[in-house]
Amino acid sequence: MDALLKYFKFYYKSVIQGSTPFTIHPAAKIGYVHLRVSDIQQSLQFYHSLLGFKLVGRTSSSSESVFLSAGTDSKSPSFLIALSKVETTPKGKNDFLFLQDNRRSRKVAGLYHLAILLPERRFLANIFRHLQEHRNHDNLMDLQITLCLNPYTYVTLTLTELRYIDRPRSEWRWKGHEVHMVTEPLNIQDLLSESTSDAQWKEFPSGTSIGHVHLHVSNLVNAKRFYSEILGLNHTATYPGAYFFAADEYHHHVATNIWLGEDILPRASFSNLTGLDHFAIHLQYSKKGYQNILTNVI
Repeated sequence: MDALLKYFKFYYKSVIQGSTPFTIHPAAKIGYVHLRVSDIQQSLQFYHSLLGFKLVGRTSSSSESVFLSAGTDSKSPSFLIALSKVETTPKGKNDFLFLQDNRRSRKVAGLYHLAILLPERRFLANIFRHLQEHRNHDNLMDLQITLCLNPYTYVTLTLTELRYIDRPRSEWRWKGHEVHMVTEPLNIQDLLSESTSDAQWKEFPSGTSIGHVHLHVSNLVNAKRFYSEILGLNHTATYPGAYFFAADEYHHHVATNIWLGEDILPRASFSNLTGLDHFAIHLQYSKKGYQNILTNVI
């Protein structure tokens, strides 16, 4: 009922009153991603020891959490990824059913992937070589990295599916308000030729950030209503079963898909489920700007 009331308040303000649709600040971007994990130490072996995120904080409360960042300069965010331990012992009926049939993990809303944005192509080459050398690492899992060559160009790398988009923003093709995005093979040998062979990969460089998050959802119409009409992100692209949203004219900061089906369960139905807890959007607003966005959401 509360959600319905909020929607009608928004509908009244934006449609009946004829106000200008709310648009998020053009410099908005993903601030951090908070993940729930079953084993903090094992997760640190992957994110810290293997990938090279820097451990910048840790809590020792009953709900143990660690905070990971990149780089050492003052321009680097305080943290990019937070990991919190969650007890996977079933407490509720849904938790028990979930643990009885692990295949249902494919039918719950949540994170599809997150993208790590790198400042230069050579860093992508270096970490790819590093991961090749550690391909048999016990904690190596599917990973997507997005490389930003400059403010107008980006490359996306997924270990299980290599692809890239490598064009200046001036060459992006738009149809109305939607950008045309493609998936093409990445020339691995060409990429590796740019790696610095004498430099062992130790950590993510300054300027690394979270490029985007891609989510499994149950309803694209509701996803668009929330991310575009309420939060004010632009709907920038449509794929079969997927919508993409961004601040300004970026390709996407948030993507949503229904590839697991439209009958998937809400993550909130499971109290002890690992995966996405939440993600944050970094806003550059004055106090009045924050009040405006809060008014629109509430």
